[in-house]
Amino acid sequence: MSPRFQGENLQHNLDLVEALRKIAEQKGVTVAQTAIAWVLSRGEDIVPLVGARSRDRLTEAVGAIGVTLDTDDLAAIDAAFPAGAAAGERYPADQMAHLDSELRSPGTVGISAH
Repeated sequence: MSPRFQGENLQHNLDLVEALRKIAEQKGVTVAQTAIAWVLSRGEDIVPLVGARSRDRLTEAVGAIGVTLDTDDLAAIDAAFPAGAAAGERYPADQMAHLDSELRSPGTVGISAH
């Protein structure tokens, strides 16, 4: 159902994952751990929200705490994933209409009345 996993969007986004996989393999960690470590590197006020369907996935996610990304790693990730790099909308159009964060203009903070 997700537009990011349909048609040409799927291959484009899988190519993005492969860029992250190269960095992960160099560090000896998983792609997920690398992605979580990147979120952790964004600042003390940023917290990754991790979903896990099994204890193994939760253990993997928690392992990201021990992953250190150096400036070269961060630069490679930033180069591979510029803003808007993912192809396709986050959700189907009918679901997008219900997301307040997607409807507000940039820089707007607050709770929607609907």
